Amino acid sequence: MADNTILVFTSDHGEMFGAHGRRAKYIFYEEAARIPFLVRWPNHVPKKRVSDGLLGTPDIMPTLLPLMNLPIPKSVEGVDLSHEALGKSGASPEAAHMQGMGTTAAWTDGTEWRALRDGEYTYAIYRRDGRELLFHNRTDPYQMRDLATNRASASILKYYREMSQRWRKEHNDTFESCTWYRDHWTRDRNITSTALGTGQNLKALDSLLNHWYPKGRTA
Repeated sequence: MADNTILVFTSDHGEMFGAHGRRAKYIFYEEAARIPFLVRWPNHVPKKRVSDGLLGTPDIMPTLLPLMNLPIPKSVEGVDLSHEALGKSGASPEAAHMQGMGTTAAWTDGTEWRALRDGEYTYAIYRRDGRELLFHNRTDPYQMRDLATNRASASILKYYREMSQRWRKEHNDTFESCTWYRDHWTRDRNITSTALGTGQNLKALDSLLNHWYPKGRTA
């Protein structure tokens, strides 16, 4: 069974552990955003293969389904990167895009951001004040030198700014405040719709909640 099972070792985020004076996650810095994605499938995934494919959380499902000869639902927003695991050629995203929706645990506005990382740079922008950050990860792996205010990097900053804006437009990401998502996309902390218009079956959701929480659910 072990030789015919796809085994994945990964995580939903890293941990800042004091880097940049921060703790926990909720940020685009390498310590929180760059995590392992290890795949074992004997006789299919080549041993010791290392891929620099830009995989994000939405890509996990559409990457694993083809390996199991299962169809990818049309509503999926991620991309199929199974060829990266199999050591084959294929198209890959120009960057891994990240979305910081704010302090959703407390539904507090003010810390929303968007970011992207490709094989060379990390770009980020805060909603609150429009502040941009730009790091060259190859020469500055700890992201200590923000190039966004460097005139010599103006054209590079513009390139990544436009890349982020283009991706947001394609995915109908209007970069709203934290509480906007609470009011428009959720019910009792369950996501009810997506930016691309895929809706949750609210009757089925209510049925599940009533089954597991017959006396009501508290935060």
